[in-house]
Amino acid sequence: MEKTKCRKCPNEVAQTPGPGRPSSYCSNACRRAAEYELRRIQRALEGVEEQIRACRFGWNGRSMQRDYPKFEEERQRLEARLLELLDDDMEDQHAEAS
Repeated sequence: MEKTKCRKCPNEVAQTPGPGRPSSYCSNACRRAAEYELRRIQRALEGVEEQIRACRFGWNGRSMQRDYPKFEEERQRLEARLLELLDDDMEDQHAEAS
């Protein structure tokens, strides 16, 4: 039986032979924690993108020179984490297609 690391914690996930997608999480709690983190990051990213739009259009006194760099840096950080979480899913889908 092949073992892999849980996507959310350092525990190992035992894989059972047979059809179906391999398990990615050691427990339902880890799966739900990962889903919660994904939703939280998506909401935060939406907020940051709204702030970037405000900078671009000068809404609410936002300035491109003063405020834009910090929001852009945060957007890049959130997108990187989002891609980390989604990358494992994308790898699984590519493996299944092969």
